Amino acid sequence: MKAQVFTPSPALQPYIDSYVLVDADWSTLDATAATWRLLPYGQPSLLFLYGDLHEYSYRSRQDAMQRTTRAFLVGQLTQPIWLKFSGHTRLIKVQVKPAGMSQFLPLALDALTDVPSLDLEAVWGRPVDTLLDQLHEAATDEARVQQLDAFLLRRLVPKDALIDYVQYTVGQLQASSGSLTISALESQLGISRRHLERLFRSKVGLTPKELGKIIRLNQAFHRLDADPTLSLTALAHDCGYFDQAHFSRDFLNLTGLRPSRLLAERPEELFVTHGRCFTSMRPPAARPAWLAAGVA
Repeated sequence: MKAQVFTPSPALQPYIDSYVLVDADWSTLDATAATWRLLPYGQPSLLFLYGDLHEYSYRSRQDAMQRTTRAFLVGQLTQPIWLKFSGHTRLIKVQVKPAGMSQFLPLALDALTDVPSLDLEAVWGRPVDTLLDQLHEAATDEARVQQLDAFLLRRLVPKDALIDYVQYTVGQLQASSGSLTISALESQLGISRRHLERLFRSKVGLTPKELGKIIRLNQAFHRLDADPTLSLTALAHDCGYFDQAHFSRDFLNLTGLRPSRLLAERPEELFVTHGRCFTSMRPPAARPAWLAAGVA
């Protein structure tokens, strides 16, 4: 499997973290690696597939899967979804910042929360099909990045001045690993909690409290991945939870499993979060080499 990370053009960097280009022949990889439980990570994604399609389910890996389209949006998630790959995957994943999608889609983003596959051709029309042909025919990944840059730059909408409130709050939540209380920001922002929540639902697709929970979950997930022997009490405390019960409840809601069961489930699927890296709950020595190295 080949996975490369590229930086978008400077004009897109306020809204997009990265492009990840993936080329994977699943027939050469361990079967477990082809089924992923995708956990909420607080950022939407755009995916452009110029190889074989994959399948998804928002119930479980045992349920009937639905096939994706060639280009689709994954909205903000508040629960896991399952992905199943086969054939030869060739795709670009656009990792959008928490509030970045509002600069490309002039609509209230809470309508897309927990939407695992929104057909982008239904949103942007025939130019999406043209872009997919260009990505397939391009001679190099660098050329694909240039084509995607040009496509997304043409779809930027005028910046809403109110987005500054949202972006500042997102930054503060990330800096505090999700533990910041919104009441602490009200005096700094000069707007009410209710107004801020309305802005968040529209520009992010989540409330600040929901985004904070997801940020804390991902901190816990990465810590548990790095040290599976860490006690759940210590993990809950380190991540700013009042007690283990609150931590376990949030963990169950967002991953579909209690923390104590997570490691026991690992032989049948990979647990994946798409913030800074793909992460598996397997011990490092048991991971596929491409996954153990991490993909930004």
